[in-house]
Amino acid sequence: MSAQENIATVRRLFEGAFNTGDLTLADAALDPNYVDHSTFAPPAPGLEGFKLRMSAMRKTFPDLHFSVDDIFADGSGDKVTFRWTSRGTDQGGIMGRPATGKLVVVTGINIEYLAGGKIVEHWSAPDNLRMMQQLGLIPSPNQS
Repeated sequence: MSAQENIATVRRLFEGAFNTGDLTLADAALDPNYVDHSTFAPPAPGLEGFKLRMSAMRKTFPDLHFSVDDIFADGSGDKVTFRWTSRGTDQGGIMGRPATGKLVVVTGINIEYLAGGKIVEHWSAPDNLRMMQQLGLIPSPNQS
C-alpha cells in the first residue's frame, strides 16, 4: 500500500471509530494479530483488546471526540505517525472512581506499523498525567 493509503486507513480508524464507536472500522483497519505496545496493557490481545478498550473509553467519555492534528508516513509508507487531541466528558468514572462530569482534553502521539493495508503494531504516548490532573485525581502544579 502507498503512504497515502496507509495514512487514510489510520485516519479512518482513529477519527471514525473513536468518534462514532463503529467497531466495524476496527475490523477493516486492524490485522487480526494486531499488537498494542501502549503504556497501559490492553484488556485483551489483538483486535478484541482494541475493541474492548475503545468501548470502555466511549462508556467513560460518551461524547468522545478524537481529532488527528498532524499525520505523516515514513519513507517506506509502512509507519504512520500522528499527533492527536481527544476531548470528552467523564461520565463513567476512571480507576473505580465515580464520574466527575468534567471535560478533559488529552493530547498524544501514536505510531502505527502497517502491512498489507492493515495496522499490525501500535504505540501510543498519551498525556495521562494531564488527564488525571484535569479530572482532579492528582494535583496540578499550580494547586497547593
